[in-house]
Amino acid sequence: MVFDFKAVFQAGTTRPHPHMAQLLRVLDQQGVAWVLMSTQPIDAAALCSAAGLPQPALHLSQEDIPGRKNRGSGLWLDQAAERIGLRKNQLVIVGTTEWDWMTGINAGVLYIHARWASTLGRKIDALSADDPAHLYWWLERHLLHEPEWIFALDDAKHRLRVRSLFQPDETFPGTSPSSFNLKTVFTYDKEVTVGEGSARDILMVHLLCSAYLDGSLPNRAWFCVYPSSTPGRVNDQLAEFLEVAKVMVGSYYKGDLLVRASQATDTSLARATGRHDTVSIATQATTVHLNPKYRSTVRGKTVIVFDDFTTEGMSLDWGRNLLVKAGASQVIGVTIGKYRKPYTVFTPRPGVAIDAFAPNALTPADFTTEYLSPGFGTGPGDLLRDTMSRLIAGDTSMPDIGRGPASQPRIPVPRAVPENASVVGGRPVPAGRREPMRTYKNGRQRHIGDILNQFAADELVTWHGEYLYPVGKRSSKALWWISRWGGPEQWYSSREAEELISQVCEDEGIIWEPVQPNYGETERLEAVQRIERRRRVFRRVQERRQAAGD
Repeated sequence: MVFDFKAVFQAGTTRPHPHMAQLLRVLDQQGVAWVLMSTQPIDAAALCSAAGLPQPALHLSQEDIPGRKNRGSGLWLDQAAERIGLRKNQLVIVGTTEWDWMTGINAGVLYIHARWASTLGRKIDALSADDPAHLYWWLERHLLHEPEWIFALDDAKHRLRVRSLFQPDETFPGTSPSSFNLKTVFTYDKEVTVGEGSARDILMVHLLCSAYLDGSLPNRAWFCVYPSSTPGRVNDQLAEFLEVAKVMVGSYYKGDLLVRASQATDTSLARATGRHDTVSIATQATTVHLNPKYRSTVRGKTVIVFDDFTTEGMSLDWGRNLLVKAGASQVIGVTIGKYRKPYTVFTPRPGVAIDAFAPNALTPADFTTEYLSPGFGTGPGDLLRDTMSRLIAGDTSMPDIGRGPASQPRIPVPRAVPENASVVGGRPVPAGRREPMRTYKNGRQRHIGDILNQFAADELVTWHGEYLYPVGKRSSKALWWISRWGGPEQWYSSREAEELISQVCEDEGIIWEPVQPNYGETERLEAVQRIERRRRVFRRVQERRQAAGD
């Protein structure tokens, strides 16, 4: 557990927040190490001893970070993992600011916002806990256990990993209705409440936390949902949750990556009605392909394909075939449930070609099949049934801490903001007429736009620009609307945009500098020349180092 200083100590004091000492003692008793982060060097041992807190396993200040990187850089958590001998997916960061959130995202470490120390900014989409008891409930229910899967398959030969959480027919207690099975939520799209929360959210949070602990939720991966049998449809329960949950570890949701080109047999219905002869790999091959718009960007990516249930893995494995053909480095299939049958790997026979970006007129005879079954586990059904029963009964007290939450912590779904809103992301937008930035008005704006386009191509941000004409004035000012790591848009002035760009460049190792006043085309060209010179020097240094290493 990695805590920001302000999540442990009350603002402007060295007094711990209420129940923080109890939380840290309980974690210490369970063998969970904790790390304290502060910007300035402090005597952490003396401070914690005086406050009655267990000693942290490690204290990190900015002086301990290579290059003295600011908060927001993933190097903070790289250092934490290295120094205490853990993998980064064994860490959780509990923070209080947007910069802590970005530290987690840049390192691929799960972030939880400490609402007891800081309100959750609207531009932060993150898991959050109201108080230390709420945090412990969240940890104890989802993160302090080894992941339990009903089915787990790793196959390096086929660049494939599959994880399934439950048997599809498992039932759970609810508030409304009083009991339900997985198909109630994920097949029939029914709203089920547990305590004051959503059954879907509890199940999906546990799925993603298990995948995170398992190393199956890597940083900067692409999320997608395998399409339904009807073109243009996916499982709404999965898609709605993943669209927001992608920020848990800085991933991206690509809802249109896999395309159903034409109506296909509903394989679940076909199996249920005994029409097994209509279920084959050809059903997927002739109707599902990758969206051509990702032709140049999917190469080298890790792609996580989500589905509600799988029987033999036919859909997941066709998705694997397409993605591997398109150059993806790894494909991970993650499902809520799996029936107790081996996973089938479908391999095109020699001479059979696959077009990853168009339907393929293939038959079952075009594939060889290999059946893989590492065995079936018990899954986390008992733990989740106990979790739900306690939420329903209001029995969420934690040892020596006090009462916990009435519902699970949720990933907040961003609210749509009207285009003419006067407040966006909690920040007032200056009044006036706004127009799209179709052309740049000076060299500074072009310089900012060029680097933002580079960031967008590398999937670091999405952005668009506007010109604001303040009320009563004929001159305009630039507004840069930027969304980082899939989060909500926030507007920036030119100066603020340059500061943000500089921070991203520092985190990503990109050489860049802003245009100097008078901000004209001449100044832009001079800045570009300086950047190119610095990059050439950097490349020569790297080449010399590599040659010396050889």
